[in-house]
Amino acid sequence: KYDLIVFGLLDSHTTTGGTATTRLDHYVYTRQSIEQARRLLKEGGVVVLSFEGLPHVADRIHGTLEQVFGHPPKSFTIPASELGWGGTMFVTGDLDAVDAQVAAHPSVAAQLDAWQVENPGKFTGRYTITTDDWPYLYLDHPRIPWLFYLMAGLMLLLFVRGRWTLSREQKFVRWTANHWHFFFLGAAFMLLEVQNITKAAVVLGSTWQVNAVIVSGVLTMVLCANVIAATFRRLPRTPVYVALWLTCVGLYFVDFSWFGTLPYLWKALAVGAIATSPMIFSGIVFVESLVKVQHKDQAFGANMFGALVGGLLQWTTFLTGMKFLLVLVVVLYALAFVTRPAADSEEQPSDEPAPDDAQKLAVETP
Repeated sequence: KYDLIVFGLLDSHTTTGGTATTRLDHYVYTRQSIEQARRLLKEGGVVVLSFEGLPHVADRIHGTLEQVFGHPPKSFTIPASELGWGGTMFVTGDLDAVDAQVAAHPSVAAQLDAWQVENPGKFTGRYTITTDDWPYLYLDHPRIPWLFYLMAGLMLLLFVRGRWTLSREQKFVRWTANHWHFFFLGAAFMLLEVQNITKAAVVLGSTWQVNAVIVSGVLTMVLCANVIAATFRRLPRTPVYVALWLTCVGLYFVDFSWFGTLPYLWKALAVGAIATSPMIFSGIVFVESLVKVQHKDQAFGANMFGALVGGLLQWTTFLTGMKFLLVLVVVLYALAFVTRPAADSEEQPSDEPAPDDAQKLAVETP
């Protein structure tokens, strides 16, 4: 345990925007992070936190410190000068010890008084406290940033243009239940992958390490699914779906920060395996379904279109938090179960349409 814990300024305060869904520095200022700092303080210990950023972010940090420590922190607005860009400094912990130290140094007391004059009524406490589930420090309130609506609008325009072009060339296919089945599989799979990448940042660190671990886990689980499907060709589908739903529900209750104290290799293996465990079952479902349908090119197309929609659904984390995505994943896999191909809809030996009864009779009658 420590006498003093200091949260210093981070480079990302001035080099990145607030609309990204994966940001390591988000987790530095969540309630869980501050609670961990409090647990690491000795009796009489002090926490100092500095932040250079937007006013509503400073307000949110003030509220988080007050909620965790049970009393408002001391706060000072440090103006920009030749020594730096300034920012807001918070001091909390054993404030009696802080007051005693300040009283023993008159020059420090005078400087803090000068900085504190600018603070009366500055903090309103009306901003949502960030957590490991909703860590979006830079959003003033839960909302989807306008940039994502712009991206969704552009994708919608591309879809309308593509559909018009394909319909004009008589290449647009009306979707059946089988198309919707692969659409839901793609949406759920992509949504599960992107929420894992976002959640794993709390324990794995930088973005490239998170991507390497999660994507490697996905590819491993997909490979295992193919091996299982090739080895056991008559697996009952309902138990596989049940296992898929149960692993998704189990992930809802897993906090990846539990693995933060493990050596990196074991941490990466644990997070990669647990986060991607549902995909071994979704992979089996996909393989089994693909065997049963005709026109596999259309099935893949519907699957890819679903993956695009799944990526768009990830934006709802700005409103609901990340755990809610697993609820959407379970719903999407349930819809995939409802629209699954019939057990007897085996593929024809070629892509040519099957002959009708009259054609069969003409061939079979001498």
